[in-house]
Amino acid sequence: MFPPSTFPTMSLGSPANLTSNTTPSQQQPPPPPANVNSVLTAIRNSSSPNNTIRHPSERVLQQWSDSYLHHYACNYLTSLLYIIDWESSTAGNAAGVVEESSRLMAAILFKNCVPKAFSVPIDSLLEEITTNDNDTNALRVFIDQLRHERNVIRQTLPNLLFRGARTDSSNNNDKTLMLHLQLALSNIALFDFPTGWPTLLEELMHVVKNGSGGATAIRGDNDTGMIMIVRVRAIQALRMCLSSIRHRKIVVQKGRGGGRRGGGGRQQQQHPMMDMRHLESMIGKAVHERKEVHRMACNIFDGLAEGIVQHAQLAVTGGSSSSGVGQEGDATCTAWQMECKLATQYIKCMTEVIPMLEIEQVVHSDPRVPAVRSLLDNLTQICEAVKAYPFGSTPSTLMGVSSIQQEMTIQMDKLYRATLTCCMNSMKYQPQLFATQITAVLPSVVEPILTLDEAVLQSMPVKRLIVMTSFIQMVLQCALYDERRKDRLGSKNAVLSMLMGRKGGGSGNDESGDGSNPNNDPAVIAARETVTALLAEGTIERLIECIVGKFLMLHPDEVEEWESDPEGRYETDLAEEAMLDAASPRHCGGALLMTLMNVETDRVAKTLLDLTQRVFQQLPQDDVNSMLSREACYRALELCHNSMIAKGKRRLNFSDWFQAELLPILQTELAENSPVAMRAMQARAVTLTQAYACSLKGEEFDAAFQSIAKLMAAPDLVTALCASRCIDYLAILSVQERESGEDSPQLLAVRSHSVFALGNAFALANRAESEECLRVILMCVSALVEANGVYLEPVLQAIAEQLPPLWERAGDSVPIHSCLLSVLTHLIMKMGYSTVENCHVQAVLFPLLDYCTDINVVNRAETLLEDGLRLWLVTLLSSRVATMGSKLTSMLPRLEMILRSGLEPHLSLKVLQFNSILLGKQVVEPLADFLRELLVTLTSRVHVKAKGNGDEMEDDGGNGGVGSKEKDVGTMRDAIAALSFADILMQLFPDLGYNISSPSIGKVISYICSGSENGQRLSVTMPLLEVSLSAFGRMVWINPNSFDEVFTQQNADPSQREMKIVALVKTWLGVVTSVSLATMISKKAQTIRFIDQKGTALSLCSAICRSPTLSRVAGADIVEFTRQLLEVEARGNISTETIVEVACGATRQVVGDGPLGDAANMTAEMLKLDPLLTVSLKEALDNAEKAVAMSSSQNSIM
Repeated sequence: MFPPSTFPTMSLGSPANLTSNTTPSQQQPPPPPANVNSVLTAIRNSSSPNNTIRHPSERVLQQWSDSYLHHYACNYLTSLLYIIDWESSTAGNAAGVVEESSRLMAAILFKNCVPKAFSVPIDSLLEEITTNDNDTNALRVFIDQLRHERNVIRQTLPNLLFRGARTDSSNNNDKTLMLHLQLALSNIALFDFPTGWPTLLEELMHVVKNGSGGATAIRGDNDTGMIMIVRVRAIQALRMCLSSIRHRKIVVQKGRGGGRRGGGGRQQQQHPMMDMRHLESMIGKAVHERKEVHRMACNIFDGLAEGIVQHAQLAVTGGSSSSGVGQEGDATCTAWQMECKLATQYIKCMTEVIPMLEIEQVVHSDPRVPAVRSLLDNLTQICEAVKAYPFGSTPSTLMGVSSIQQEMTIQMDKLYRATLTCCMNSMKYQPQLFATQITAVLPSVVEPILTLDEAVLQSMPVKRLIVMTSFIQMVLQCALYDERRKDRLGSKNAVLSMLMGRKGGGSGNDESGDGSNPNNDPAVIAARETVTALLAEGTIERLIECIVGKFLMLHPDEVEEWESDPEGRYETDLAEEAMLDAASPRHCGGALLMTLMNVETDRVAKTLLDLTQRVFQQLPQDDVNSMLSREACYRALELCHNSMIAKGKRRLNFSDWFQAELLPILQTELAENSPVAMRAMQARAVTLTQAYACSLKGEEFDAAFQSIAKLMAAPDLVTALCASRCIDYLAILSVQERESGEDSPQLLAVRSHSVFALGNAFALANRAESEECLRVILMCVSALVEANGVYLEPVLQAIAEQLPPLWERAGDSVPIHSCLLSVLTHLIMKMGYSTVENCHVQAVLFPLLDYCTDINVVNRAETLLEDGLRLWLVTLLSSRVATMGSKLTSMLPRLEMILRSGLEPHLSLKVLQFNSILLGKQVVEPLADFLRELLVTLTSRVHVKAKGNGDEMEDDGGNGGVGSKEKDVGTMRDAIAALSFADILMQLFPDLGYNISSPSIGKVISYICSGSENGQRLSVTMPLLEVSLSAFGRMVWINPNSFDEVFTQQNADPSQREMKIVALVKTWLGVVTSVSLATMISKKAQTIRFIDQKGTALSLCSAICRSPTLSRVAGADIVEFTRQLLEVEARGNISTETIVEVACGATRQVVGDGPLGDAANMTAEMLKLDPLLTVSLKEALDNAEKAVAMSSSQNSIM
């Protein structure tokens, strides 16, 4: 056996229980039964300012919602409906008058709970009756209650929506309440139509047409205005229901099974993988079911088409369908406004129905085609009738109404947008049928862009411009209307078409003569000719010029904002978040321009370059309009920069253009009173340089960086902020272009001007006031620090002095604190302990750490804790105990609080690890009992088997709690972090570490070894397996009897135990001997792999000497592995010093350019004393061979 000095034995007490799967968790008691009184009381208490009253009520409401399919939550939804109904006698008896706020909260809770309640079909619950024999009667009663409650909801909810409406339109609470009820009805339609509520859509259509009827009769006086309000509510609800039905996902059922109710039912055992042989039938069945749902939804098509014509005519002519309305003035106007709303909502409903028509490719043989063609003709006529802006003609019936011209323009604009959106959906889903309308609609949409002047176009609502440009984009992107792509039609999705039961996806060149080839359709041919005319020479150039001049150019209001509110102008149009924002005329015009660029790349690129050159050469340089035109051209080139230098062809020689035109603009010093147009052009030159920065050569990059760094001090604040963001991008770009460890010319250029840039950045921070602008500046500072590292050592003091004022300005701003975290992290990483010990840095560092890790503050853990822990970790790595020990010690209570909360354990355990390295065992000893339980909890993802079939996928209606794993099992990342911490803790303090870590490690190994039970094969990821075996190896080294203890406590018979031991050893040796390509080509990686292999060999040899069973069943394999490893060590001349050096480098996960603190030296000293690195393999092999030989001789004697 090994001598005690080599393989130490220690008194560790009785073996830990390594197999128990219990984890510390607290089960909350069930809530009280749901009734009107209890629910209303909880709702009222949930708004209490007293936390002791509010929190329990919120918890009860959440329990009722999450566990709706329990007996104590039954009647929860009906109770909410009674509370919402302010006329209900039940609600009145419960608490007199129910206040508006409680009714609104009840509506919100009802809407949120509906998906969880209706997503589970009654039939699936009935299946449990045959499998759950113990509670059959109780389950039957519960299902009857559930069925009754759903019937009550189907009857009550429409009555609440369509009861006597309040004519007081200023009651916003009532409007909001009705909106939530409409959304609740649409949620019910998602799951209940058509099986549970097949007449839902017809009932809604009846109310839309008549204002009352059947179960949805209006309560109250038969007032005409009230009826119109109800009709509008009904059609709004109808549109929401249609949208829910249309967007219902296809669900492929993998097998029946219970367990959908929280805590009830048993799941039937299913194979975890789908049988791919039945894929076609499964998908085909699901698609067929969806088609049937769509077919039933489309039964209201004729009613919608009729309503569109009727109400659109009344909206345009100023009439009303309401009976008894013969008044003039405001009463007539109100009735007409209702007609406009009905017309708009009818068209929006049709927009949802059209995708569900699913007319096949052979459109001429489908009986629905004539009705669809008639609808599209009517939509085109409506577009033509309401396209004018502002709307010119006012009907005679509305002449006496004040401000009628403005109201007419508003209502006709809404009708136009709804109609054009419906046309887009028709084009998307029925392009061949809509082709007939392209010749009329497309020119009417393009014409205003080409003919209206900039002022009129800019006066249009942004939503109108977005719809117009989106329509043109969709036409250009439609393959059916593209002459060049006609031969590729029908070649896509052939496999999917086969699975969905279609006859194939034939070629577009099919000449079968059955009318299926759209290329032969005269309407399609005419549509292609219209699109070709739009892209013809002369027209496309004119369109591009209009986009640049009318959409992209700054208009007078923006120029005024540039002067009065520069930070607002930057955030509105130039900030990073706004670059892809489509909710403005400029950006929707830019989106259309990029679509044109994708369709006609070469022609659009040439047009933009010619336009830019023409504006530069022909217009006066000092003219304001000329400068604004140049700025717009620069913006267009910036938007299209990917296409200008992509697809293997550079359509713009940016290097030459930068030298000739942009650099002089960047180097121009503009005064504060310089024209705004000139300042805007300079700011655009900055953003344009950023967009094409990858095309800059070394010297050009240097000139650009220097000029733009200087512009951070420009008097114009917008230009300075653009320059700050550009410097941030250029600095990061220079770091990314660093090759093979050598500094690139770009990085050298950044470093040569960084001190100057940092000075301007901090000066700019003093000028900026808004949170977004300060964030941009701080990110620039962070990027400059990252690019320079120790090269900024001479100015560290100056940088540090700027941080305390920024900390004071941060207030409660999460983005600013996040940026300060980034700046400090890069400073400490790059410059080492000199940064940590700087008094100015400490004035920000420790208050910031305290702020970001204060988990008692609401939302702090979700926003800043992770970044705060990373900064804490970097601080530990760069700290020296002599100067920072007291400060680090004072932060330990906060670390304990974070650990006990279970937040971010992958980082908090790492922080605890380095605190232990720096401050010693006393950091861990007080937490020993808690850490033992924490490690078991974090690794429970591994050793707690999932309940039921983990591969069963069910639609739970968004209920994350139904069918999900226990919430306290943690993530795989946390499990790996816990096992890694356990390994290092045993390396630091063997006796204490073993006591804390052994239960969690033993349970993981026990679970891994249980994979052979019942023929199952456990799925364990390689990273988890590697860290588990490494930690177990350390555990076996400290206590060689651990092998026997783990398998003895599994209560298996000796033969099974031996089989598991053999399987574990083979798996272990296979893991440590596997070599990746990266390991094969890296000498350092090979040495790290050898360290793992040596630790495994030493641990297993130690176990052989203590365990006769292991020696007998796996001793030969272990000895052979150790013998081969000894040969590798001899061939590679791997010394102990080399192993320690490489191991020390491998433990430094955060490395900067500057000197690290004491953690690096202490880690090196620890590794030098680590027996798994320093013990002789030869000695271990000799003792293992003796143990195996002794075991063999004993077996032969027996």
